[in-house]
Amino acid sequence: MRSITAPVAAPVAPGRFPLLGHLPQLAVKRVEFLQSVRAHGDIVRIFLGNRPVFVLNSPQAVHDVLLTQSRKFGKGLLFDVARPFIGNGIITSERDFHLRQRRALQPAFRRDAIAACVGTMTDIAEEQVSAWRPGEVIAMDLVLRRLMTAMLVATLFSTERPDGADAVAELGERVGEHLTTVMRGVFVGTVLPAPIASSPALGHRRYLAAAAALRELADTAVRQAREAGQERQGGTDRGDLLSIMFAATPGNPRGMTDVEARDELLSLLMAGAETTSTTLAWALHEIGRRPELTERIRTECEALPAGALPGAATLPFTERFLREVLRLHQPSWLLMRRALEPVRVCGVDLPQGAELIYSALTMHRDPAHYPDPLRFDPDRWLDRTEKDLPPGAYVPFALGNRKCIGDHFAMTEMLVVLRSVVSRWRPRPVEGHRVRPVVHALIRPNALPMRVSSWPAD
Repeated sequence: MRSITAPVAAPVAPGRFPLLGHLPQLAVKRVEFLQSVRAHGDIVRIFLGNRPVFVLNSPQAVHDVLLTQSRKFGKGLLFDVARPFIGNGIITSERDFHLRQRRALQPAFRRDAIAACVGTMTDIAEEQVSAWRPGEVIAMDLVLRRLMTAMLVATLFSTERPDGADAVAELGERVGEHLTTVMRGVFVGTVLPAPIASSPALGHRRYLAAAAALRELADTAVRQAREAGQERQGGTDRGDLLSIMFAATPGNPRGMTDVEARDELLSLLMAGAETTSTTLAWALHEIGRRPELTERIRTECEALPAGALPGAATLPFTERFLREVLRLHQPSWLLMRRALEPVRVCGVDLPQGAELIYSALTMHRDPAHYPDPLRFDPDRWLDRTEKDLPPGAYVPFALGNRKCIGDHFAMTEMLVVLRSVVSRWRPRPVEGHRVRPVVHALIRPNALPMRVSSWPAD
């Protein structure tokens, strides 16, 4: 119900420059700047040039926008910038079309469907991890990206025809090659005025070329999967995600078009490969800095009974460990929404068209909810579970009707990979290398070389 309390104006964050607004602070100290504005209110205005943007700082504000009043909000500027280049898939699409696509994809992300993929996930992880050699330095950030892409392709986009399999595999291999460029371009296009963002000096041409290359690869993969489906007698559904995309649904009796399937393929590869591999890179970074955590994870994983599915019930410490990685190293540090109509949030009246930012990362580092927030401690989740936190205080996969469709899939993948790594290896940092966060569309390590050593024989 609409509050009868008189509205208050959202305060403006200090340090605004003429013409530039808060762009200098956001360019130099991105996360630190958003962390600093939390002290000025539940909702604070910043300016990207002369464009006002409202920053949501409290769990209540985030929960209200993402869940309670979610129908009054669209995806926002960040997704407008991304849509022409990555398509109108589940990440960027809006309202009725988004709901139709989400319902069509949902069968692939049911828990029973994910459980059926665990064997394939394990085989791929074991194959790649077993190829390492004692004493070898592994570029973990790059290796994990290839591993997660291979796992996603094999589990969700399998195909019976060799050229179809090759097309999807090539797409998977080259996603990492182009995706960083595309995501950097999306970020630049969001925070900077269009004439500046499109400057060749900021890599705009590379961005356009990378986006075009991704679309071309995805088009090929979808076309060949469609042809393979038509060749099968009776059009038997294999149960993989491409078959699901092409299948008729109550909301879409003809199934997805090739363009719609391409956009969903790109969306899921971007979210499933890039975000998950970045989270795992931070997980390996924390393991390298804390050998005692490696011991605990290894002990727990080795006790997992044969055939048992990895999860919170079977690997409780490892799951808490990943939960803490997602708290302290949340990759998606900046997301946006747009008010579709006038709306009041936390006593602040937002006009139609207002652009909103929320940062799960800064929310996850709020000392009011996480004592000593920069301390990495998986056991903090024993003292205060997610249910004990205010709604909106922990949002690694967002909330409501835009919550990540693959949250359980991603957690299962990460548990499988961690189990495969620590069962064989003790990853350690490379002496002299300092891991620094690089902040563009995601926060990723600048580079993560790690030396692996075998466990001593029991």
